Amino acid sequence: MSLEKRKELKGKHRKRELEGSSFRRVDFTPLQDAKVEKKKESQIETEPLIEELTEIEVDVLNIAKDILKLKRYDADFEIDVSSEEELQKFPIIEKLYAKSIAKLAYKKGYSKEEIFLAIRSLEDKSWIVTNERRTKLEILNNDKLAKILEFIKKNPGIHARDDKVEEELGITRTPFLKHIMTLERFKLIRSKRIGKSLHYFLADVPEDYDKFKVVFTNPLIPKLIEAFFREEGISISKIGEGLDVYSGTVQYHLKKLKELDLVKSVKTQKNQKIHVINIELLTKFNEFFDEPDFSKLLNGL
Repeated sequence: MSLEKRKELKGKHRKRELEGSSFRRVDFTPLQDAKVEKKKESQIETEPLIEELTEIEVDVLNIAKDILKLKRYDADFEIDVSSEEELQKFPIIEKLYAKSIAKLAYKKGYSKEEIFLAIRSLEDKSWIVTNERRTKLEILNNDKLAKILEFIKKNPGIHARDDKVEEELGITRTPFLKHIMTLERFKLIRSKRIGKSLHYFLADVPEDYDKFKVVFTNPLIPKLIEAFFREEGISISKIGEGLDVYSGTVQYHLKKLKELDLVKSVKTQKNQKIHVINIELLTKFNEFFDEPDFSKLLNGL
């Protein structure tokens, strides 16, 4: 049998080894099945704007903006209030309820029950947060808070000790965390504890990819993935030399990548150990996050 024919048969055999797998094929053919789909931009938008509220909710929200600032009223309020009578326990909401009836019942024809349900709905959707004495609309129109929201959108998974906080926002960790608490109360962002740190994401970013985004904040990780992608049979020591890091460091991160199902080890026909990349997972990751951008890898180097 000719050398060319033997190579052809060997290639077919190796391709069958990973057939149907979400990981990269061993034969280095173009990854036709791994084209990056168009990013779902709507997945990482911030909270819907006021236009998505009902007319009565908008009317009550406009009244709430002034009522919430009345410091003589206690700001505590429980969302599970089931009747209008129970509002007497919560002076600030009772004042909002009374003011809304006075301004809207005759002018707009709203019933007391409709106004009560509108207040509960606004509180439930965090358009009203009594402890903050502000409405969500005021938060979205606050330049400083809007800048932090945009910062978290651009840096999903950021934590308070990251140098980017002071470099890009011009504030230290303490005021940053104070603003973070406000944004969390309005359910504009969410936090996730991974390891010993709290990491911050926009509220509607799916939690499925939190751990991957946090791992990718380490600039070494995308480089390791690229190294394995370029040469699946590359040795740990060779990667360490190329990236100027200890082999033990590479081995440590490789273990983490395997635990996250981003990389797996496969033995070839010659019993050679290689590392293959989960292209399906990277593709889905880039549907929600711009960085790191794996599109060049996914389309074949």
